[in-house]
Amino acid sequence: MANSEEKVNGKRLNEEWNVGAKHALYREDGTWYHQLIDFPGALFDANGYIVFDSEADYRNCEYLQIGKQVTVPDGISSIPGYVYARQDQIDDDNDVEYGQTGSIYPYDMPEEVDITEEPQTVFEWMRKIEQRRLIIDPEFQRNRVWKPKQKSQFIESVLLNIPLPPLYVNKRKDGRFIIVDGLQRTATLEEYTKLKSFALSDLEVLKGLNGLRFDQLDPSLQAKIEDKKFFLFVIKPSVPLPMVYDIFHRINTGGTQLSRQEIRNCFYIGPATRLLKELAEKKYFRLAIDNGISPKRMKDREAVLRCLAFKIFDYRTDYKNDMDAFLGEALTRMNLMDDGLPELVSEFERVMTVTYEFWGENNFRLPTNTGRGRINIALMESVFFFFTTQTDREIRQNEQSILQNYERLLKNSDYLEAIQFSTGDTRRVKRRFELAAKTLGSF
Repeated sequence: MANSEEKVNGKRLNEEWNVGAKHALYREDGTWYHQLIDFPGALFDANGYIVFDSEADYRNCEYLQIGKQVTVPDGISSIPGYVYARQDQIDDDNDVEYGQTGSIYPYDMPEEVDITEEPQTVFEWMRKIEQRRLIIDPEFQRNRVWKPKQKSQFIESVLLNIPLPPLYVNKRKDGRFIIVDGLQRTATLEEYTKLKSFALSDLEVLKGLNGLRFDQLDPSLQAKIEDKKFFLFVIKPSVPLPMVYDIFHRINTGGTQLSRQEIRNCFYIGPATRLLKELAEKKYFRLAIDNGISPKRMKDREAVLRCLAFKIFDYRTDYKNDMDAFLGEALTRMNLMDDGLPELVSEFERVMTVTYEFWGENNFRLPTNTGRGRINIALMESVFFFFTTQTDREIRQNEQSILQNYERLLKNSDYLEAIQFSTGDTRRVKRRFELAAKTLGSF
């Protein structure tokens, strides 16, 4: 975040956060702005920003009330695609120790993996999208992060006949494909050739094509794009799931690898993954965490999942020293629950609401010597679980005791070790849940 002694404005944040907008406006609370007049344009608040690639995207955004000024009743953080950029947020997997190997699941990698190599043209690849055989924009994949200039330069590379890197896909048992590596390239090709949603810009070689959409290109250039060949590597359904997880992790090269939660969602898509998305976007949850967990890499959904997983299963008997497997089992169970999901939603809202009433902006955070600190997921799940074991009446009757006991809990060296080091270890999982229950419940 910018130094508080210097004036914060859109131009400065646009540069510091490397957003690349042509017009950038800032309001601390994110609820009103002057008009954006150049695109891509971006609106900033104290925590992050939302980018509009075109004036049409901006004008058609249902979350904006555009008049002489732009009003955003719920703030720009409520707009899908909002990016949290504040430095005290959790936005990666570094707060959880999943293991020391390169693999998400520990296993002996075989000498050969069942992967086939298939030639494709852009036209054939786009046809798979039309036939719904290719999962290109599932809710579980990471945000499309390429900026307009990157998209245009990729199309320029195709027109210049520069060889394209291979794409990797995982073939599901139903015959559909999930993109392992190549989402941005595929999305750009679809947006340009099929959706015709952007015009070329900032081209450095084929400058005469700047400003042109696909249907405005000469037919020979359109054919050149559609006939462009590349290689597709297909991971077959026979490949075991743990190995597929590892392949996702090893192969993905698109600048930022898929996070663990994004990978999980590839294989557990259904009511459970839709519920995680819904809960992570709830206003009461964003308040409870004070926007302290970034949604950009689905880290917020993983936090929700961990809370629910320990509500569904018994940490004493069901947790087997493997956080990824545990969370996968929770998603499987949730996909089959049907009638039980509303009860989970109700309990989640109840606990998030009451813990925010108790601790406000410090909720679920591990204080440091200089401030409130970042949210600690292990602390969050153990405190969440304690509150699920208490009725509203018990909580209200013992509010002061719980507040005092919480201070003691955060000074307990055994608890601090259990929420800070090797947090996926069975002994530490049991220790933090037991200490949270014993300490907070001493009234």
